[in-house]
Amino acid sequence: MHLQKRIQRIYDHLYANAAVRTPAGICAEVGKILHAALFMELAKHRSPAFDLPRTESRDILRGENPLQHKWIAVEVREAFKEMNTAWQLYEFQTGISLSDFDISYVSAQLSGVTVSDPERDVLGDALELFRCEWAKRAGGQYFTDQRVTHLAMAMLGFDPRKGEDLVDICAGSGGFLLAGLNHIRQLVESEGMTDRAQVEMRVADLALASIRGQEIDAEVCGIANATISARLGKRCVTCVSQGDSLQRTAFGANHALGLRFDSHTCAASNPPFGTKTTVKDPAILRDFDLAKHNGGSRANWGNNSVHHRAPDLLLLEQNIRLLKPGLGRLAIVLPYQILSGPGMAYVRRWLLARTELLAVVDLPVETFQPHTGTKTCLVVLKRRERALSSLEPSPEREVFMSIPRWIGHDRRGNPVFERTPDGKLSDRILSDFNDVQKAFAVFREGGDPRVAHSRSFRVSQRSILHDPILRMNALFHRPSEHVVVVPGKTKHNGDWRTMKLRELVERIFYPGRFKRNYVEQSEGAVPFLGGADINQLTMKSDKWLGEDEPRLQELKVRTGWILVTRSGSTGIVSSVPKAWDGYAMSEHVIRVVPDPNKLPPEYVFAFLRTRYAQEQLSRGIFGSVIDEINPHLVGELDVPVPKSRATLDEIVKSVRKAERAREFALQGFGHSVECLEKYLGRSEAR
Repeated sequence: MHLQKRIQRIYDHLYANAAVRTPAGICAEVGKILHAALFMELAKHRSPAFDLPRTESRDILRGENPLQHKWIAVEVREAFKEMNTAWQLYEFQTGISLSDFDISYVSAQLSGVTVSDPERDVLGDALELFRCEWAKRAGGQYFTDQRVTHLAMAMLGFDPRKGEDLVDICAGSGGFLLAGLNHIRQLVESEGMTDRAQVEMRVADLALASIRGQEIDAEVCGIANATISARLGKRCVTCVSQGDSLQRTAFGANHALGLRFDSHTCAASNPPFGTKTTVKDPAILRDFDLAKHNGGSRANWGNNSVHHRAPDLLLLEQNIRLLKPGLGRLAIVLPYQILSGPGMAYVRRWLLARTELLAVVDLPVETFQPHTGTKTCLVVLKRRERALSSLEPSPEREVFMSIPRWIGHDRRGNPVFERTPDGKLSDRILSDFNDVQKAFAVFREGGDPRVAHSRSFRVSQRSILHDPILRMNALFHRPSEHVVVVPGKTKHNGDWRTMKLRELVERIFYPGRFKRNYVEQSEGAVPFLGGADINQLTMKSDKWLGEDEPRLQELKVRTGWILVTRSGSTGIVSSVPKAWDGYAMSEHVIRVVPDPNKLPPEYVFAFLRTRYAQEQLSRGIFGSVIDEINPHLVGELDVPVPKSRATLDEIVKSVRKAERAREFALQGFGHSVECLEKYLGRSEAR
C-alpha cells in the first residue's frame, strides 16, 4: 500500500480515537514512533522496524488481540527510550503519549515500510503527508505539493553550511521550510557521516540556525511549528512567527525571529493568490511600487495615487525586498497570468529591472486541484545589486525553463501511479519532477537539459526582452516541434516568403464585452452563436438579439471571415459560411477579416488549421483560470506563403471545394431537421 494512504488512515484513526486529538499532538506522537522505528532499523539492525504478518496486522487494525497490542506498544516505547538516550532528540523522560492500541495501530499501518530507506526520506515524507492532511482540513490554500517545494530547494541551491538562511513570509503549514529541512538532511548525508546521532544533531543545529518564517493565521502557524518540531525531535521549536507580512512594520530589528529587509540569502513562498481578494488599505498600498502603477498599457509610475492589488503581487515585492542585494535568491509560486498576461506586462518589467530571472517551471494544471484550478508557475529569481534604469539583455545570460507533465495526483487530489510495461499499476507515483531537477542540474553545468527531461530547455534572456510584453512563461518560449519554412530556403515546389498575418489581412479583432439583451425568435431578430458553435453544422440558435440592440453591428459576422476561439477551448478555427452571414457571434471569438487583394482567405484559413499555427497559438495562452489568447498574438503569427502561384492555387482550390461541401452539408442537414420537426409537430397535434 502506498505511504500516502497509510498516513491518511493513521491520521483519521488518531483524530477520532487517540487521547491526543489535536493535529499538533497527533503529528508529534507519530513523529516519536517514526524516530523509534528509525532507531530500531539503524541501531538494532531490524529492517523494516515493523514487519507484521498479514493476519496479525488485520487483527490489530480491527482492534482485536489486546495482548498483541501491549506487546508491540512495549517494544516501541522501549525503542523510543533507547533512541532518545542515544540520540538526545527529545527532552529527558519524554515518552509516547498514545495508548497501546493506538501505537500498535500505527505500527501495523507502517508494516513493511523501511523508515531508514537510503533512497528516500520516509520520516520526512510521512510528516509532510501529515502536514498535507492537516492543511487540507484547515484550508486547502495552505497546501503546496512537496514535489514543488523540493524542486524549489534544489533550484535555489540553499546551503546553510555556507551561512545561508531560508525564509518564507507566507509559511502556511510550513511546506517550503520542511522542504528546506529535508534539503539540509541531504546535504549533511552527502558529507559521508555514518553516525546517525551526529547526523540528526547536525541537521537540527543547521535547521534551527537557518530556517525561519512568518504566517498570518495563528492556527496554521501552529501547524508549521508542530511539523518542524516533530521532524527535528524537538517538542517546542518556534521557526515560524505569527504576523501580517504586508504591514509596514512586519520586518525589522524587533522581529521575533530576525526577519528584516535586505538581509536574507534565500526565500521561498507560495503567496495567497486570486483576483477576488484584493488589498484596498491605502496605508499598506503606498509602501509598494507595484500598487503605484495604473495597470494599463502605458506606464504611470511615480504619482501619489495607489491602486487595489491582489496580495500575491504585493508579497512578490515584499519577498524581493527581504533579499540581500546581489546575492539573495527567491523561489516563488505565482499565477500563470502574472508571467503571461498582457495586462501584467508592467509587473514583469518591474521584476526584470530588479532581479535576474534564473528559472521558470510551468506547473501542471492539477498542482493545486481540487482546491483551486488556478494555473501557476514556479519562478526562481536573484535580486540585482541595484535596479536597472533600462532593460538591456546580457548576451550570455540564459534561463532554465520546463513544462513537467505530471504532479503525481489527478484533478480530485487522488494519487496517480505509473504503469508497468504490461499495463499494470505500480506503486510508483507518476511524476516527472525528479527529471526536471536533473535537467536543471545539467543546465547549471552548461549542458543541454533536454538530455534529462525532454520538456526542459534553455531560453536566452534576449528572447524574453525582445518580446513586446516580456512574457516569461515556459510555454511561450518552448522550442517548436514543427519544421517551419524559412525565407530564403528553397523547397521542391518553389520559394517561400514569410510575413506576419496582420500584414496579409484587413483586420483582426473581437468586440468588447457588454450586456446582451436576448429576445424571443421573431421577424427581424438576429440569431446568436457562441464559440462552441463555430465548427458545427448549426443552422438555428436558441438565442436571439433584437434588431434594435444598440451594439448589434459589433457582433455580426460576414461570409468569408475567419473565426478563432479566444477563451476556454482556445484556437478552434472556422470560417463564416453563407448561411451565417449577418449572424451575431460571441465576443469570445476573434474575427479575422481577410483582404483578398493581399492573400486569398482560403489560404489564411488553411494556415490557421495547421499544426504549426496551432502550436504558435497555444504558446500565447495566458490566464490563470481560463485560457485566453488575443488578436495581437494572432496577428503576430508568421505565415509562410508560396511564391509559386500554382502551389498557392492548389491549396486555395482544395479549401474552396471543402467550403462548398460544407455549405451543401449545412443546407441539407438544416432541411432534414426542419422536415423532421414538422413531422413530429404534426404527430403531436394528432
